[in-house]
Amino acid sequence: MICVSIIEQNIEKCIKILEQCEMAELRLDKIQPEPDEIERLLSFKIPVIVTCRAGFYNDDKRLELLTAAAKNGATYIDIELESDENYRKTLIDIAFSYNCKIIISYHNFNETPDVNILENIIRRAQTFNPAFIKIVTQAQTIDDNSKILSLYKIEKRLIAFAMGELGKDSRIESLLLGAPFIYTAYDIGQESAEGQITMNELKKILQL
Repeated sequence: MICVSIIEQNIEKCIKILEQCEMAELRLDKIQPEPDEIERLLSFKIPVIVTCRAGFYNDDKRLELLTAAAKNGATYIDIELESDENYRKTLIDIAFSYNCKIIISYHNFNETPDVNILENIIRRAQTFNPAFIKIVTQAQTIDDNSKILSLYKIEKRLIAFAMGELGKDSRIESLLLGAPFIYTAYDIGQESAEGQITMNELKKILQL
């Protein structure tokens, strides 16, 4: 399945993108919606992941927005493994109270750690009973793709790939190894991470 990661700030444009998706990720730290706009964004009958990465909002505001998302029918809330313990626990409890599934995610924007470190990260994430564990690292060499993709041997509820130009192939290969979906950009210039391909580009690749 193709999951379009939406970062567009114009709500009407977000709506038009959602109308074309089979699955979407809403990056609330990029979209920056008002709480009452979240209901509109979640009015489509497709699986939607809602994410609000640290940096733009403080944790109280992130909690407010993600609570609104869970309350309004988000399929998944993505929660960073390395987030504050109280914030993480509160958000997990809120998500489960609204029958919203969670994705526990780990991102490393500098490198791809050794496999034993990545395996330990998976074991930590497993303790939170997530629907999926997301592991995303930066590819510094071609061999980093093999490192990240080797994780599919130890965990089935996994979304794992490498970012960057050198990591592009790992995005496609992750689907072949069991990833439930692949993140794409809606169009060129709307990438939420380095090396992300567009929805149309991926559709062409999958048709080959």
